[in-house]
Amino acid sequence: MMARKQASKNPLMTSSMAIDGTVVAILLCMGLAGFWPVFGGSGFLRPALVGLVVGAVVAWLGYWRKWATITVAVAVVVAYFLFATVGALWTRGVLGFIPNLDTLKWMVFGSVQVWRQFVTASTPLGSFFGFALVPFMIALLGSVTAMTAVWRAKRAQLSLVPIVVTLMFVIALGTSQPFFPVVQTLVGVVLALVWLNWRARHARINVETAQKSSISSLVHWRGVGILLGVTAVATALATPYVSATFDRDVIRSHVVPPLDMQQYPSPLISFRPLVDDKADTELFTVTGWQSAPGYRLRLAVMDDFDGMVYNVGSASGSSRYDRVGTELGSPGRRTFEGTPAQLHIEVQEYSGVWVPDLSAMTSAAFLGPRSDALTQGLYYNPVSDALVDTAGLWPGDAYEISAVIASIEPDVTTSVASARLPEPQWVPESVPDLATRWASGESTVFGQISAIVHSLNSTGFFSHGLETQEPSKPGHSAARIAEMLTDPDRMVGDDEQYAVACALMLRELGIPARVVMGFYPDDQSDIDADVWTVTGSDTHAWVEVPFDGVGWFAFFPTPDKNQVPQQETQQSKSKPKPQVLQPPPPANGQEDEMTKGGDPNREDEEEEKDDTAFPWGLVLSISAAIVLPLVLLFGPALVIVGLKKRRSSTRQKENDILQRVAGGWQEVLDKAVDMGIVMPKSATRREASRILEKRWGIGPLTPLAQEADRSCFGSVSPTTEEADNYWKKVHQVSDQVSGKLSRWQRIKSRLSLRSLLPNPQPTVDMEALE
Repeated sequence: MMARKQASKNPLMTSSMAIDGTVVAILLCMGLAGFWPVFGGSGFLRPALVGLVVGAVVAWLGYWRKWATITVAVAVVVAYFLFATVGALWTRGVLGFIPNLDTLKWMVFGSVQVWRQFVTASTPLGSFFGFALVPFMIALLGSVTAMTAVWRAKRAQLSLVPIVVTLMFVIALGTSQPFFPVVQTLVGVVLALVWLNWRARHARINVETAQKSSISSLVHWRGVGILLGVTAVATALATPYVSATFDRDVIRSHVVPPLDMQQYPSPLISFRPLVDDKADTELFTVTGWQSAPGYRLRLAVMDDFDGMVYNVGSASGSSRYDRVGTELGSPGRRTFEGTPAQLHIEVQEYSGVWVPDLSAMTSAAFLGPRSDALTQGLYYNPVSDALVDTAGLWPGDAYEISAVIASIEPDVTTSVASARLPEPQWVPESVPDLATRWASGESTVFGQISAIVHSLNSTGFFSHGLETQEPSKPGHSAARIAEMLTDPDRMVGDDEQYAVACALMLRELGIPARVVMGFYPDDQSDIDADVWTVTGSDTHAWVEVPFDGVGWFAFFPTPDKNQVPQQETQQSKSKPKPQVLQPPPPANGQEDEMTKGGDPNREDEEEEKDDTAFPWGLVLSISAAIVLPLVLLFGPALVIVGLKKRRSSTRQKENDILQRVAGGWQEVLDKAVDMGIVMPKSATRREASRILEKRWGIGPLTPLAQEADRSCFGSVSPTTEEADNYWKKVHQVSDQVSGKLSRWQRIKSRLSLRSLLPNPQPTVDMEALE
C-alpha cells in the first residue's frame, strides 16, 4: 500500500500552477526579447517560443509523473532532437518539421560550434542558417528549469534563478545596444513582485497563522506598493539617460573574429596580371548595370602602406571582416540617400576570395549549387563596405547584390570627414615635396585634392608596360613610386602607380585617403543593353576621400590611356623588348590573390597529390558523429553510476574499521534513498531496518542494523574480517532488493541523484507509522 502511494501521480494541473506557469513564461519571454536586435527583427521568435513550449511540457511531465532529475534530463535531450528541426532548422527539415541527416548533423555539431560562430558573426543574424539553435536551446533549458522549480520546489522564488540566468545569457550573447531596457526592467520587476506577493498570501499555512498574519499581509501589500512606486519613479527618471548613453559590454565586443586578413595578399599586386594577361578574358557578367550608371564595381579597399604594398589595415577597422548573412546592415553604419541598385553577377573566369561589389550595400545573396558554402564563408567590413568570401569565388558561381547609389557630390565648401587610418611607412621623399608644390595655391582641402589629381592627370603618361607601349614596371612599392616621381614631367605608369602616389600625397597633407581596386567600363567595354561583360581591361584603381554628409568619394588620378610620351618612334620599336619586372612578392610567402581562395584547378592538383593520404578528417568526422550523440545520451548516466561506485568503494576501503561498518549501513540507506525511501535524521538504525523490511519485503534487516550498532557503540571494536563479512551481507541485501525490482525500476534507482544530494527531503513520516 505504501509502495503504491509512493508511485502515485501528481494532479494534472491546478489553477495556481497555471498562474505560476504563465508568470514564468512571461518573464522568460521578456528576457528572450533581447535577441530582437541580434536577429534584426522577429527571426528569433519561432525558435524561442518552440523551445519555451517544449521545455514547459517536459517540466509538466516531470511534475505529473514524478520523474527523477536524470529522467527529466534525458527527456530534455530527447525533446531537443525531436523538436530542434521544427523550432530552429525548419528550412532543411522534411516538410519543415521532420529531422533528416542534415538537421541531425546540425543538432549534434551545431549545439557545440554555434556559440562561437554566434558571437563572431556580424549582426543582424536573421539570414544565417543554424543560428536559431541558440535562442531555441536557451529557451528550452530556461523553460524546463524555471517551470520545474516553480511546480516542484518548496520555494517558488527559486524559479527566478533560471529566469535571471536566461536573461544574463541573452545579454552576454546580444549586442551593445539593449532592447528597451527600461520597459523590460519596469515590467519584469512589477510582475515578479506582484506574483511573489500573491504566492506568499496563498501559501499553505494553517488557519491560526493566517488569522495572525492578516495585519502583516496588509503591511506587506503597502510595502510592495511603495517599492513599485519607487521603481516606477526611478525608471522614469533614468529613461532619458539610459536611452541616450547606455552601451552594454557584451561578449561580441571582445571576441576577435577568426578571419585574419593578413593571410591574403593585397589584390593590388594582381593588377598588372589582370590588365595584361587577362585583358580580353571574360571575368564575369553583370546584369542590371543600368541601375548603377557611372558607378564602379569595387574589388578591395586598401588603406595601409608598408613600403612594399598597399593592403587592408587594422587601425581603421578595415581589416575587421565579420561573418554576415544576406543582410549587410549593422548598428551605427553610415547611410545616405540615393538611388537603389540591384545587380546580378555571374562569375566566368575570375577566381579569388575578394568579391566584386558596390559601396553602400544593403544585401548580398548567392545563387547556384555552391550558395550554401559561399554564404557560410561570407565576411563583410562595414568600414570599407567590402566583401570577402573564404570559400572563394569560382567560375559558375552567381550572386545578387543590392545597394544605394549616392547622389550627393562634394564641392569646395564640403569638409573632409575624419577617419582613423594606419600611418604610411617608408614614403619616398619626393611624395611630400610634390604634394606641397602642387597644392600650395589652394586654400580649401577639396581644392588641394583636385590640384594633386589634376597634376597627376595632366603631367603624367599612361602605360601598362606592354610591348607596344612605353616601358613601365609593375608594382607600387616605395622604390617604384620614387622612380616614377623622379622626373615629374615624365611620369609613366598606370592606375596601380598613380592611385598609390596620389593616396600617399594626400596622406602627407593630412588628408585621409585610401586606394580602391575594382572595375568600371570605358568606351571599348563590352556592354550590351543592361549586361556588362567585365574583362581584365576593365580593371582600374582609384583613390577615395571621406566627406561630411557624402561618405567616401572617388577621385581618378590616372592619365587618359591616349596620353603617352611623344617620343614613341621607330627607334623604340627597334629596341629589344623591355624587361618587365614581376610584382614584389607578398610578405610571409603569400600567394597571388588570383590563385588564392578557391582556384578549382589548383585544388584538383593538390587533391591528386594527396590521393594516397589516409582520410583522417573523414574518419574523425564519422567517429564524432557516432560518439558525440552517445556521449550526450549516456554520458550523464555513466557519471552518476561512476560516482556511486566510487562512493561505495571508498566506504568499503575505509581505514577506520568503525567507519567502514557504519559506511556499510549507510550504503543500505542510500539504496533506499535512490528508491524514494528517505529516512528522517532522527530515525535509528533499528527503526529504519523495520521500515525497510516492510517496504522491500525481504529477510530481516534488524540483525544487520544491530551489528552496526554493536560495532559503533560496543566496548569491543570489530576486526577487519568482521567488517569485510558485514559488507558481504550489505551486498547480499542490495542484490535481494534489486531482484524484486523490474528492469525499469532498477535503471531508475541506479541513475537517481537523490543519494548524491547533501540533504534529501525525508519521505517517511515516523509519527504516522507509530
